[in-house]
Amino acid sequence: MLLGMFVAASAQLSFEASSEYGKLWDITYDQTISGKLYARSGANHIMVSTDNGSSWQIFFSFPSSITAISQLKLLPGGKALSFVVSYSQSDEVNGLYILDLATQSIRQHFVMPNLDVHPWVTSYSIYDSAATIVLLNTGYSLGFNPYTKVYYTKDAGKKWKEVYYSDSYSTVQILNTAIAPDDPAKLILMRGLGSQGVNGGLFISTNEGKNWTWRLGGSAFCPIAFNPQRPKEFFVGSFVNFGMAPETLYRTLDGGTTFSKVPITWNDQILNHITLIQYAPSDTTTMWMLEENEILKSSNGGSTWTSTSFEPNSTVFTGGISIAINPQNNHQLFITSDAWPQYSTDGGKTLIQLKNPFYVTDKVTLGDYPHTSQLYYCSQGGYIIKDLSTRKTQAFNIQPPYMVNVRGLTAIADTTVQGRLFLFKGGDDFGNSARLMYSDNYGTTLHNLPTEDFATYLKLVKKDPDNNSRYWVSYSFNEAYSTLYTLDISDPDNPVATPVTPPGSGVINAAYIAPGNNGNTVYISAGAKVYLSEDGGLTWTTQSQGLDNLTDGYDNIWDMNVNPYNPQMMAIATTQGIFQSEDGGKNWTLTFAANDLKKVSFSNATEGHIMAASYTSLLGDSRLVFSTNAGVKWFSVPAGSMGYLQCSSSIDFKFYSDHADIYFATSDLGVVKYQLNNLLSPQLLHLTAFTGTLTRGNALLSWNTVDEQELSDYQLERSTNNRDFQLINTQKASGNDGFFTYNYEDREFSGLAATYRNVYYRLKITGTDKSFAYSDTVKLSATDMYIYPVPAADVINLHVQGVTEPAKYRVLLVDASGRQYSIQSYNIPTGSTTISMPITRLISGMYIMLVETRSGEVKKFKFLKL
Repeated sequence: MLLGMFVAASAQLSFEASSEYGKLWDITYDQTISGKLYARSGANHIMVSTDNGSSWQIFFSFPSSITAISQLKLLPGGKALSFVVSYSQSDEVNGLYILDLATQSIRQHFVMPNLDVHPWVTSYSIYDSAATIVLLNTGYSLGFNPYTKVYYTKDAGKKWKEVYYSDSYSTVQILNTAIAPDDPAKLILMRGLGSQGVNGGLFISTNEGKNWTWRLGGSAFCPIAFNPQRPKEFFVGSFVNFGMAPETLYRTLDGGTTFSKVPITWNDQILNHITLIQYAPSDTTTMWMLEENEILKSSNGGSTWTSTSFEPNSTVFTGGISIAINPQNNHQLFITSDAWPQYSTDGGKTLIQLKNPFYVTDKVTLGDYPHTSQLYYCSQGGYIIKDLSTRKTQAFNIQPPYMVNVRGLTAIADTTVQGRLFLFKGGDDFGNSARLMYSDNYGTTLHNLPTEDFATYLKLVKKDPDNNSRYWVSYSFNEAYSTLYTLDISDPDNPVATPVTPPGSGVINAAYIAPGNNGNTVYISAGAKVYLSEDGGLTWTTQSQGLDNLTDGYDNIWDMNVNPYNPQMMAIATTQGIFQSEDGGKNWTLTFAANDLKKVSFSNATEGHIMAASYTSLLGDSRLVFSTNAGVKWFSVPAGSMGYLQCSSSIDFKFYSDHADIYFATSDLGVVKYQLNNLLSPQLLHLTAFTGTLTRGNALLSWNTVDEQELSDYQLERSTNNRDFQLINTQKASGNDGFFTYNYEDREFSGLAATYRNVYYRLKITGTDKSFAYSDTVKLSATDMYIYPVPAADVINLHVQGVTEPAKYRVLLVDASGRQYSIQSYNIPTGSTTISMPITRLISGMYIMLVETRSGEVKKFKFLKL
């Protein structure tokens, strides 16, 4: 089902978090394109850099935001990436994937053969560029007992052969796997410690796992590295042995028959294990090794090593994970560990933090004031403030990367009092009391406020519109029940919190204080009901007519908002969707049915615009829905167009007259801003590309779409004057989620172009409700030129047509990094001409053809050399 699905970086996404705290893992150099890097985020994204790590964009988003990508590697031949997907709701979605770099799409998915035990991929090894021969190491648990099963395939996963089962070998688990690069029948398993007195060692098979030879028993092993020039020489490193065996690096020159210990003096710490061994790609005399607290380098093929050690809790290096070495320059490298990622331009002598904006963020909130907008978000125990006008950032109390399980903060901005920010830190099981604070200078100075000591969450802080110093505050205790207070901060040195008896027993998530009654008219949601007090909380009445489908103890009201243009119009976001009221909450109507929408807001820029959102959860991806007619009709934003963002805690909106900015606090990409530009033409949200090219003298129109459940069909229209369009083709939408491609070849183009020169095309995209929108127009001209075939293997052809006067064209071939390969001049006669250029000597990769005409115009064509 997933074959062919892909999503690349969207121009509508921007990364707003500070670059001081970013993390990337498994950084990998492209083998052919200079300065191009791939890396994985902490969740479901693969990132790409084309400037040697200075900037990054999304290269691929796995189409389920509840998953995580790990073990990213470059396949032999360098044309694809492999990675493991885990944590999905479906075991069948988990497994090993192959991502084609040229098309940015999944070309293979290896489903684990033992799905009945809910396994995960512990390690894997791929022998060939086609990923035909694979060794797959799976782990699983039954009760508290761990198990390992290793499988081998020679036909790309059509048939799997079990080659190792831990219970058949004294319960010893497999930590890592390898296929010898010179012999697909030779398999090597790195073993851990067992529970029956048999420990570790290597299992080596020369017959596809039918028989095993045990080497180096008694010690656990994990990393392995083969000499690229002499594969019978390889190194293996010891793993965590808990004192049962010393930390050791072994070397073999005969394919594993005999091993010798490499003399190294290790810097002792806690676990004492080697995490990675790696050869430099263009120089086998240069090797690197990562350890718990050391980076080691060898300049003589691994015979001797020099070590750089780091203190515990280092912010530069701790617990090495991966190293990427530039294939064109061994002095340039990237090192990732549990600390910040580092890069070096001098062979590791100096390390510099690789700054990027990709990390876990939480509780994003906007302070949107008349003359300035502030973005507040929380991360790693602290909070960060970004002025969206000046782009300047301030950070407070951010904890170092080695700190785990730090208590997170909740930030709530008061958009009616400039610079006012509330911060809350929940109580925990270690005796730390909850703490509520506020600031009147954008978070720079904090004042303590009375707090429920054992509260775990701050659910709401709502200001009384008639009093700038009075607020309603609600806490919850592990989402079981809530307490409610009014808070007076008129005297910052002596704030007063007054308890209010809440109606019902449900968690209080939302409130609205109506203006004009001295703060006495208050709406709150408690559990699955809405309540109204007109005496400041002394008494409450139920306002839940129409909410009968919401069940106390099961359903929840998560948010409440009021139309600033009409205070009688209210909306609530619930576990069952959006309910709206047009009479001040007396009666409610379900206007949009959906699972667990967490936030709803009316636009303060255009009357009738409403937006709602849900978070990533077991129920689905983060999603956005919106209405431009006060809730009469709702539209969904495809999760794919938002890059399948993993947002599990916080979203905020900023409205404009014709678009909206949505800020997501994500689990891996920091704060991501999604710009919803199609607010007034929602059908276009599903169109990711519409292009036209010339092929064989005809016009080829192509369009790509995503998540078509709300679409009916596509009508392709043509014009010769860009005013009067006629229908030439209709194609039905699939009506399903996913990514789709459509094509139509207009064989009448040549005749029309000869007469009118320019031909125009547009798409009419029709929804299931008969609403429609038009795409941008594509213009094709008779004087255009095109190349074929794409991709090309031996010859690339340039076809030129519609030339009215003889001319001399210059044709230049360059690779993606700008390196020149060929430049030639051609005399072009009138009419049509085809120029054939041999490309057999070019290495595989992406190339650009630049064609300079007599007028000095330069046209660019991109093609893939196979």
